[in-house]
Amino acid sequence: MKEAFYKLFKSKQWDIGWLIVGFTIVILSAIHDWTGQLELVWTTSLIGGFLGMTIVLLFANQKGKAGSGLGVVGACFDSFNYYNYGLLGNVFVGVYCGILYLRGFFTLGKELKVTKFTRLNLIICVILGIVGGCVLFFFAGKILPEGAPVWVIVLNIAIFIVQVVAQYLMVEGKAISWIGWIIANFMNIALNGYAVSIGESGAMIYLAMTIMYQLNSFKAAFLWFGYGEE
Repeated sequence: MKEAFYKLFKSKQWDIGWLIVGFTIVILSAIHDWTGQLELVWTTSLIGGFLGMTIVLLFANQKGKAGSGLGVVGACFDSFNYYNYGLLGNVFVGVYCGILYLRGFFTLGKELKVTKFTRLNLIICVILGIVGGCVLFFFAGKILPEGAPVWVIVLNIAIFIVQVVAQYLMVEGKAISWIGWIIANFMNIALNGYAVSIGESGAMIYLAMTIMYQLNSFKAAFLWFGYGEE
C-alpha cells in the first residue's frame, strides 16, 4: 500500500492534476472577490495564490533552489497583501518566511537534501515558538477574530506557532516539518469549516484550498520520509 501511494505522489500526473484543481480554486476565489474593476490588491492576491500553490509543490518534490527562489517572491506578495488586509501579524510572518526562503536560495542545492532532526533544531523550534507567542500577545487584535469562541482563538494561536516552526524546519530539509504542516492544515480545516458554518464570504473556497494543501502535505511526508521508496 505504501509503495502504491509513493508511486502516485511521485508521478507527474498527480502534480499536474493537483495544480489544475488548485489553480481552478484560486481563480474561483478571485472571481468571487471581483468588484468589477481591476484593483492592485485583487491582482496581487491572485498572483499570490498561484505562487503559493506552486511553491508548496516544489518543496514537496524537494526542489530546494527553485522553491526558495520563488518563495522569496511569494513572501513579498503575501506581505503586501496582508498589509493591505490590515493583518500586521501576518505581515511579520511573511517577512519571516521571506528571510528563510532567501537563506534557502543561497544555501540549498537544486535538489533539497532531507537531513535528521538535531538538538539544535529543537532549541531553535522552542525559541521560534516563544517568539511566535510574543507576536500573538502584542498583535492579537490584528490576528485573532473578535468575538470568536474560545476554541477558535486557541486554534489560531496554535496554528500561528506551528506554522512558524514548520516553515523553519521545511527550509532546513527536515521531514518532520510536514507533520507540522499536516497538523496545521487539520486545524485550518476546522477553522474554515467554522467560517463556512457562520456564512463567511469566500470561506468555502479557502476550505477547499486548505484541503489541497493538506493533500500536498501528505504527498511531501511520503516522499521526504521515504515511505514506500524502493
